[in-house]
Amino acid sequence: MKRRIGLLMSLCLVLGPALSACRAPSRPDAGPEPAQAEDGVWMATPRIASVVPKAAGGALVRGEAAPGARVILSGGDGAAMAAGADSRGLFELHIGAAALGQVLTPEIQIGQSTTPGPQRLLLAGEGGELAALLIDGEPSLRLTPGPALDAVDGDGRGLTASGRAAPGERVAVRAGSDVVHAVTDARGRWIAVVPGVGDISVEIGVGGRAFRYPGPGAPADRAERAGGGWRVTRVLSGAARQTSWFPDENA
Repeated sequence: MKRRIGLLMSLCLVLGPALSACRAPSRPDAGPEPAQAEDGVWMATPRIASVVPKAAGGALVRGEAAPGARVILSGGDGAAMAAGADSRGLFELHIGAAALGQVLTPEIQIGQSTTPGPQRLLLAGEGGELAALLIDGEPSLRLTPGPALDAVDGDGRGLTASGRAAPGERVAVRAGSDVVHAVTDARGRWIAVVPGVGDISVEIGVGGRAFRYPGPGAPADRAERAGGGWRVTRVLSGAARQTSWFPDENA
């Protein structure tokens, strides 16, 4: 997996500065990626489908993996939560309030070893009001409600914006005097390269509203408050970094 991510980031640096120039085959709505067990049997790594905040704090995470597999969600502080997938491959994990703000890694356990999937899960805010999937070298996928702009992802050179609107709607993304348009897909999601700027603090206009992307932060395994939203900057491989910023729903 590390070799695949490293190769993906190398291609990104060669082909262009924007994250959207690189498209790995493992989008969140695709099936789980396979991992090889010791006996040569291939099993699907976990894929998160939804996150439901809990009134008492924390959240309920639902997803799919190989039927009967042991799924682990581990945090940067060493804490780990585990559950078994049922005969249909569906699993549920209850996440406590202590895990909010961390970047969590979904893994499948095969024997004594664990294999991570392509996604990372970020839960932040009181009651897990923000839930998003972080994907190396690709735009983030916000799972909980957001404003006109769901997220901004930067790779140190360029920015990619993403969000949701009505299916087939044409969305304008502005930065300074530059503007680019994106059309939402059948699920109502859109992705656009932010025009005319690098990975710096900048005001981005979407849907008649202005959002101030704060620029990259220091690499960490926890989200921080920045620019009226949540920001996390992760080390991917070597010198590669990725910043993901999620403006508040009512920003």
